Amino acid sequence: MSAELLKQMAQSIIDGDSDASVQLAQQSIAEGMDPLSAITDGFVIGVNTVGEAFAAGDAFLPELVMAGEAMKAAVLTLEPELARL
Repeated sequence: MSAELLKQMAQSIIDGDSDASVQLAQQSIAEGMDPLSAITDGFVIGVNTVGEAFAAGDAFLPELVMAGEAMKAAVLTLEPELARL
């Protein structure tokens, strides 16, 4: 499992970049990464980071919404792979 890919996944959520999160999800599929690991070890780390920043008052609702949209896009991309497990 690529640690760099997982970092990029988390960063795509922190950045609220849906296009990047979809591309990284597709890359994880191409590399044969377990889709559940991609979600929990990659994308969820970004969601948690944004959530903690929001709780601390360092991020605001727009960042939270953008992170949620990026996460949703990544999970939708990985969903067919999850169904195969």
